[in-house]
Amino acid sequence: MYKIKRSEFFNLYYVYVMQYKSWFKRHIGDLVFSKLTIVPREVERIEAQLDQLFDELQDTELSEISTELLPLLKASVIHERRAKAFDIENRSDFTFNHDLRITLDEELEVINDIMKDEWFKKTEMHITPKITDFLSVQLAEELLFENSSLSFRERIFDEKFHILTAPSLFIPDLAYYRLTCGLRNNPINVAYLDIDDFKVFNTKYREPRVDRDVLPKFMSALESHVYSHGHAYRYGGDEYVVLLPNMKNSTAITFMKEFQSKLLKLSYFGIDEKITISMGIFKVTESSIQTDSEIEERAAFAKNYAKKEGKNRIATYAKSCYRNEDVRIVSNKVHHYDN
Repeated sequence: MYKIKRSEFFNLYYVYVMQYKSWFKRHIGDLVFSKLTIVPREVERIEAQLDQLFDELQDTELSEISTELLPLLKASVIHERRAKAFDIENRSDFTFNHDLRITLDEELEVINDIMKDEWFKKTEMHITPKITDFLSVQLAEELLFENSSLSFRERIFDEKFHILTAPSLFIPDLAYYRLTCGLRNNPINVAYLDIDDFKVFNTKYREPRVDRDVLPKFMSALESHVYSHGHAYRYGGDEYVVLLPNMKNSTAITFMKEFQSKLLKLSYFGIDEKITISMGIFKVTESSIQTDSEIEERAAFAKNYAKKEGKNRIATYAKSCYRNEDVRIVSNKVHHYDN
């Protein structure tokens, strides 16, 4: 395991570990104790390791941190990054001033620099115990929902076609599934879809005809394909988002490729052309550092990459950092319908 030497970041590490320990106690230890009136040994062990990490970060005589504590330090950095990014997003909603928004975004630069360090990249993520390791799923969800504003909201359809889910529900739905899938150690995938050459299509056949004869059939096919697997949201005439809880990345790619193939089977009244789509897929796991809005943005970036690389393709990220340079084409053009 990689070693970490004392640096100018140590004071920040101390704050991050303190915040992580407070979160861990509040969301795991205290909740379990409230029902069982005992603290599980695993929780005590982690709290003791966090205390040891505190001590080592404060001890100026030490030249490096114990390697066995680095996974907890990494977990603390990731927790702080998520919390700070979420706070910045909330504050950014109060201003449209470009300079102020840039200043807010700059608050993440220090953490982003830390995440570029070799120790961070080479250290495995600490797997935090879940409340479901100690309590039933029903009780765990009741406790967590009592202490948050999360819920699975009443379904609202898009106001124009009433076929797909309204886009305003995507972020709340993603937050809900990140909590509930996280309790079960299940991944989530988000697919951002874009109809290829839609403006050309719209210009040729005119918007009223496209809205009447093309888009309802396309959206109905998407709704049918996603039904019972997740949720599909209409963002605009040519943009759609699909949320796939409890689905592996490889399965999500295959699943959405099947939809691409189905589109080649669709016909539209008086229109010879077939619709093709480009899409980006983002895998969400327990260790994902991104906020819900950042996940949407990363999926959209991968979608744009797929369009740039020739359209009618699927792109996703080759590494868990989800940087621009990590995006890759994973499914080339679909030319036939796979029954």
